[in-house]
Amino acid sequence: MNEDKKLNKIRSETLNSMARNESYFKLLLGLCGVAEVVGVVAVLWLVDWSNSTHCLIFAATMLVWVNLALWVLALAIRNRVGEQRILRAIEVLVESIDEEEKT
Repeated sequence: MNEDKKLNKIRSETLNSMARNESYFKLLLGLCGVAEVVGVVAVLWLVDWSNSTHCLIFAATMLVWVNLALWVLALAIRNRVGEQRILRAIEVLVESIDEEEKT
């Protein structure tokens, strides 16, 4: 029984930590989105479209920003996959403990 309490405490701490980290990640992802929009608006406002050098710099900037946005999205997906693995491991652990108690 003491082992169950320890296991429940570990599960609880893990799930709380995951929830806290997910909220931090969502906040950071939102801030990154806002920064992206502000940056794009600033660049669009500052570009002199009649100057070909400005157009080239704008194109290069957009390529970099799109690449960074895709990396942030990939990071978000990787985070979600890791989170799902942890939750599945907890479920498997609970199932195996329940099976041991039945036998």
